[in-house]
Amino acid sequence: MKIKRITILAIIIAINLVLSNFVRLPTPTGFVSLVEVGIFLAAWNFGPRSGAVVGGLTGLLLDLLAGYPQWMILSLIIHGTEGYIYGVSEATWLDRAKFTLVGGIVMVVGYWLGGAALNWLMGGMNMQIMAALGASASEIPANVMQVLVGFVVALIVNKPVNKLLTSVEND
Repeated sequence: MKIKRITILAIIIAINLVLSNFVRLPTPTGFVSLVEVGIFLAAWNFGPRSGAVVGGLTGLLLDLLAGYPQWMILSLIIHGTEGYIYGVSEATWLDRAKFTLVGGIVMVVGYWLGGAALNWLMGGMNMQIMAALGASASEIPANVMQVLVGFVVALIVNKPVNKLLTSVEND
């Protein structure tokens, strides 16, 4: 990667962390935020590898800073994979919607299974795995909304952000 691209991705990560800390809604096992906005923007404007980097690092750092270190590695993997998938899409609205569905499923299922594993493991394995899966399922609607809201916000701001990024990269 070029130095400019690395710098831009670092700025996207920093803005994403601030935005996600500013707009964060608590849930029983964590929180939902606008973290997807930066992941979409990086993936759409710079491709799958950049989407993976921004997704993974933002997820990891956000959990660390928000006081949820047990989620850090899971967020690195889940949001990194999600960002990679978003970056594979073409620039058409329909293609982005299709890949949002796939990446969103990865995120929602990843956090559902990850939450179940944490419930099961952190409960000293006293909780039955089916109960852990059921308890973790309560987070699914909030995670679906996180993806959808992130997609809509990213669609709204992508054009001006793309102009800005293009002008910065061409300098």
